[in-house]
Amino acid sequence: MVAACSTLAAACGLSMAGEKVVTEMSLDGTVTGDADFGDGGNEGSGGDLNNYDGGTFAGDDGSSPGATDSASGTCDFNGTWGSLLEISVSWAPEGLNLQAFILAPGSGMIKQWIKGTRVQRGNSLVDTTFVCGIDLPDFQGTEAVAGQTYGVVFPDSLFDDMYLPSFDVVGTLTAAGPGATYTTSASAALLGLTMANPTTDPWPATVTTSVDSDRDTKPGVTADVAQGGPYSNIPVGIPAPFAPVITADKLYLAIRQVTEVTGTVTDCDHVSGTVTIPQIAGQYAINSHVLGCQLTDGGDCTTSGSSSQASFVDNTQPVFTPSGTTSFASVRLPAGATCATVREMLQ
Repeated sequence: MVAACSTLAAACGLSMAGEKVVTEMSLDGTVTGDADFGDGGNEGSGGDLNNYDGGTFAGDDGSSPGATDSASGTCDFNGTWGSLLEISVSWAPEGLNLQAFILAPGSGMIKQWIKGTRVQRGNSLVDTTFVCGIDLPDFQGTEAVAGQTYGVVFPDSLFDDMYLPSFDVVGTLTAAGPGATYTTSASAALLGLTMANPTTDPWPATVTTSVDSDRDTKPGVTADVAQGGPYSNIPVGIPAPFAPVITADKLYLAIRQVTEVTGTVTDCDHVSGTVTIPQIAGQYAINSHVLGCQLTDGGDCTTSGSSSQASFVDNTQPVFTPSGTTSFASVRLPAGATCATVREMLQ
């Protein structure tokens, strides 16, 4: 049920958290969003979260960690940066298929948190970036499944264990100080699979290059199905008359999300702007596949054949389309900042 991605959202590009996801814009593919910024130590920042004033991180001496030459007005952008992308999406069943039988049309917001290490060379920036969180909107079932509500949750541990692969974001500045325009070439976050050319290759109909990115012995990355309150576990097939519905409470996902960023340097510690989700082979590059699932009553879903339980869930997950204005915010972080720091400071 992610597509962040298709079902999740995959990340998914992929929408699919200790935080409930997702997954993950406007109909023309543009969204207000945050540049993908890197991970690691923050050389020379010298700050701590206790001195965060809501605008900049102050060092132990009360100074801003964003090194600025007062004479030239230039910034030193090296260091640790955290970013939040909020992406408006919609989804609707496509054609007369299982998705139309199970999934109701809907819309919502995908959130994606990112942290990385930025290296500056003149007006060129390269960020070694990690995904730090994904939050997907809830999905509604049709009357055929009693209008049930489904949620997909990416546990914090998925990101905090630091098993997920990094990806590079290559950017350029029109100048080295406040007011400069920041732009990036296309960058792809991949979770749970490998691709030879992830920023240009079409999303595969079937994943043959899955990777156990979170090292839990299951293919792809594992997301939880939301529990309690209004939520139901996800059906893995259409039951025979009077037979019980078989459901899943975990999903094993492959996700891709491709972004291009244009933003403005507000000051030496903040960048904000818009994000474009490009189309590849006529499909927005926010993709996911359900590779497998865990049954609520124990054991894993069947995966062999087009009528497998995993295929049923994959074929009934939402396919996300950019559908509105979103926001992007990026901030310099102190040395030692973690993914938890990014999620806490960027709400």
